[in-house]
Amino acid sequence: MSVELHLGDCLDVMRGMDDGSVDAVIADPPYLTGDARVPIRGRGVVARKTESESVGIPWGYSVEWMHEAARLMPKHWIVFCHYLMLGDVCSILARYAKVSAVFTWLKRNAPRMTRPVPRLDTEFIVWARANGARCGRMGEFTSTVIDVPMLQAGCFATERILKPDSGEAAHPCQKPLAVVQPFVDRLPIKSVLDPHMGTGTTGVACVRAGRRFIGVDNDPVSYAIAERRIAEEQMQPPLWEVA
Repeated sequence: MSVELHLGDCLDVMRGMDDGSVDAVIADPPYLTGDARVPIRGRGVVARKTESESVGIPWGYSVEWMHEAARLMPKHWIVFCHYLMLGDVCSILARYAKVSAVFTWLKRNAPRMTRPVPRLDTEFIVWARANGARCGRMGEFTSTVIDVPMLQAGCFATERILKPDSGEAAHPCQKPLAVVQPFVDRLPIKSVLDPHMGTGTTGVACVRAGRRFIGVDNDPVSYAIAERRIAEEQMQPPLWEVA
């Protein structure tokens, strides 16, 4: 199946796409973490008490990308989100689709926080579908809790991409294939757009499932990693059968 990758702003890329050109949007949009100290300017959707330098710069908690993605008329949405974004993501998706389920990704191996707050061992995944869109094999999820360990860096790393010089994680929010692959496999879709593809995990899942993939990222380092990972996956024998 075809793969189309773009290095640049996802809003610019989506504005150049035709209406109805993708079946699904699968996205893990960037957001601000709570431990940085750099002021963020621009429009967001959540009042911020602590401004921070993080993977979310310059987006903050912005959901502007969702309105542009909606113009493409996807039949299905899978959106990973921080707990501070959950309400806004659901309310915006409800304008364009029906919110069908909110999954909780349980990360049992999440590290304890340095601050006196509960361990952040969950993340939310919102599934929404257009009116009349078929559910496909989504009923194969026996629970809305997805119990998959988070990826580890350092000497515990297996799947996670590391910086060769330091052994640190090359991207702070890389998702395990085990979290993404079931959605790609079970949705009745042929094409997927990931406007925030990071290191390309959704692209790898799409290649494995025989789906067309369009990925966008504005970070040259992450883009290069995604490009390499997806190209390597395309060289593997197919794991799917063409009907």
